[in-house]
Amino acid sequence: MQDYKPFNRVIEHLQQQLTNAKHRQLLLLTGDKNWCYEQCTQLLAQLQQPSFVLSKNTNLVNAHWPEHTHQILGQECAHAVYDGYSGLVPDKLAALAGVVQAGGFLIVLLPPLESLEHWCDPALPLFQSFGQAHQYSFFNQRLKHLLSSASLLHFNQQDGWVTLADIDTSAGTIDFTEQQQCVELIKKNAHGRANRPLLINADRGRGKSAALGIAASELSDKKILISSMQFRALHSSFKHLANALNLEYQAGNKCIANMQYIAPDQLLNEQPECDLLLIDEAAAIPVPMLIKLLHLYPRVVFSSTMVGYEGNGRGYILKFTRYIKTHFKNMRSMTLEQPIRFAKQDPLELHIRTLLALDAEHHSLTLHSTPLQFKQLQAHQLASNELLLYQVIGLLTLAHYQTSVNDLRHLLDATKQHVFVCQQGDNILGVCLVAIEGGFTTSLSNEIAQGKRRPQGHLMAQTLAQLSFNADVLKQHCARVVRIAIDPQHHNKKIGTQLLKYCEQQLQSECHWFGASFGGNAQLLSFWQSNGFDLVKLGFQKDKATGEHSALVVKSLTKSDHLVEQLVAQFEADFPLQLLDHYSQLDYQLVAKIVSHFNTHTDSITEQSRLKSMLTSDYQIFNIKPLLWRRFWALPYSLPTDDDNFQYVFIRLVLQNWTPKNIQSQLGLNGTKSFNTLFKKAVNNWYERISHNSKP
Repeated sequence: MQDYKPFNRVIEHLQQQLTNAKHRQLLLLTGDKNWCYEQCTQLLAQLQQPSFVLSKNTNLVNAHWPEHTHQILGQECAHAVYDGYSGLVPDKLAALAGVVQAGGFLIVLLPPLESLEHWCDPALPLFQSFGQAHQYSFFNQRLKHLLSSASLLHFNQQDGWVTLADIDTSAGTIDFTEQQQCVELIKKNAHGRANRPLLINADRGRGKSAALGIAASELSDKKILISSMQFRALHSSFKHLANALNLEYQAGNKCIANMQYIAPDQLLNEQPECDLLLIDEAAAIPVPMLIKLLHLYPRVVFSSTMVGYEGNGRGYILKFTRYIKTHFKNMRSMTLEQPIRFAKQDPLELHIRTLLALDAEHHSLTLHSTPLQFKQLQAHQLASNELLLYQVIGLLTLAHYQTSVNDLRHLLDATKQHVFVCQQGDNILGVCLVAIEGGFTTSLSNEIAQGKRRPQGHLMAQTLAQLSFNADVLKQHCARVVRIAIDPQHHNKKIGTQLLKYCEQQLQSECHWFGASFGGNAQLLSFWQSNGFDLVKLGFQKDKATGEHSALVVKSLTKSDHLVEQLVAQFEADFPLQLLDHYSQLDYQLVAKIVSHFNTHTDSITEQSRLKSMLTSDYQIFNIKPLLWRRFWALPYSLPTDDDNFQYVFIRLVLQNWTPKNIQSQLGLNGTKSFNTLFKKAVNNWYERISHNSKP
């Protein structure tokens, strides 16, 4: 029978020290599974405080394993337990750390550290593609190394207390000055001039959500709407509002005093009036949606967590901040750095940030005369070199709209994912992640093609087979760019093009096709088209993350292959009709970029002659539209490019079948006469281009 007395005395002493310092600490319990569960049960009984237990094992009291990370966020408990035997999922671990209150422990159950990298981790298959499993985990290898060398609390089945961390015994202090400055900025936004948006960014525990509620309590004469993708994330805001007004608060309340919750999609659909709009966890909302809200509401505050377990990354901050600064010169921004829920230098926060590489940032450097180097990095290099790992993660996080802490494990444990980089000296300027897909047996290929199976991690291979109705495609290998990121300071210097070319050279002997899937917009599509990739599919539904239709671009890596040629022809044949219906709202600039690469077709001499005659007459729009439509699709490269309004009118009216009244409204034109003049100029501009026989 285990003697718990020494264990109990140590915990009691440590808890007193943590409470005094207003800090939290990581406590490792390592050993056999049943031993860990027994120790954890004893420890929770001793602590006698509410604990959040994240485990699939029902023997632990109050254990549960929510499917989504957002089900963990926005809650607070004295202590928390993470059962590593249920699987190491970085997103869940990071989110759970935020639940622990000052003076508490995050208790992590793990097998003995020396066995960690070869341990059968239940979560490992989540980060590997179907048919590409490998039991060795580089993520767990790195975790073992970091935990073994960290100054933390560790109780081991074999040795008892392995090491005791030094705990700051001085009384901790919490500084609310920064939070109060944030509250004053929110109030200023509500009372001040219109169209001066406020951006608030912070890591967790900095009191940004609380600041929203406190500010609302001091704006009792204002009608305030508060929005977030998850209502649960606003628990702190409503609680602080209720406390400030001495009102009773219940967790499900969506309206307290002058503040009411509304979901982002409902906000856009109904557009209710308010004096101030607060948007929390803004980075989890697609940027196009945020931009619409920005223009709908004159007084709006955007608040967001910078670390990625809310489903966002620094890419949001970069992209959205750039837009606001460009269009709203008087915008304000604030970053909260002082923690509120615990004192500075909190040991648990420092451990989690190190273990999950949350401090990885990219720092731009000036290019010099040293030649650029292109190479492939292996997972073991990243797992054993923190400087290299941080550079890669920092660049990927900065350049991409949505990131999560799970990306770290994908990077280290996805067995068929290649990491290609562009370096100058020791500095990484570009990263390209490429997933190898396909290579299935005949029987599995047939099942996938028939829609009976959808193996994880083979998005492009499955799509190519479905588009071509050819199961044999799945027997071959293809390479999909999961993400490509170039140092923003060195965009437009062809580094991305050179990196893609290097990837292609390395993949040529292994794969039949090379492609990418991304949120379709004119700028991104232009990049891929300029590198020889053809658009073969545009998603029918908008992606929830980007607010854009996903685009699939592909190029063939073998000269004898005609698959891409076939799929391009199919897309070109279907797209004109789809533009009139399903894609009638598609961004006109994206439409222009798509059709600029379409092939030309022969049309009749009669049609050409008829169009020429009609243009010299006093024609009506409804008479000429069918003729313009047929003539355009014979020469799809011919869109006018020198005037955005002309291009807009031509695409919306002729290709997407919008009504003149709708276009007039969008362009702010006064009356039919102004519209007709603009339309005829657009048509004449276009006709001048098609009058030249050769493609520009």
